Amino acid sequence: MTKIDFHILPTDQEIDVFHYVARLVQKALNRSHRVLIATKDNQQTNQVSEALWGFQPEAFLAHTLIDSNDFSLQITHTDTCGDHHDVLVNLRSDIPPYFSRFERVFELVSQHPDRLNASRDRYRYYNDHGYALKRHDLRDRVAP
Repeated sequence: MTKIDFHILPTDQEIDVFHYVARLVQKALNRSHRVLIATKDNQQTNQVSEALWGFQPEAFLAHTLIDSNDFSLQITHTDTCGDHHDVLVNLRSDIPPYFSRFERVFELVSQHPDRLNASRDRYRYYNDHGYALKRHDLRDRVAP
């Protein structure tokens, strides 16, 4: 069954969330995981892509969009996940319809009121359906 990790961030700024995503993705890729990032729309896809390309001054996180050739790090704002089934990073306000085919899902919780409420709804859904949930509360740390 899919394992769900909620990362509760101390920020309400989307750019901080994108930087955290980049660090999280780098960690997963370093452990040989294949990662799909689910975004809410084309604009957010572009913002995440920029954050990945500019991840560090001396490095970047190479990636493609889901409609490109298969790659270990991809981004989608559609209801398609290609051949991915390892790690899903969900930035959508809803739960992607394909989430259950993944081994692990990372849900990022920002402190923006709308995103916070949507995160609570997703947590409730996963909990009510018996998924293994883990919380990583980062609010006592410095903003990402």
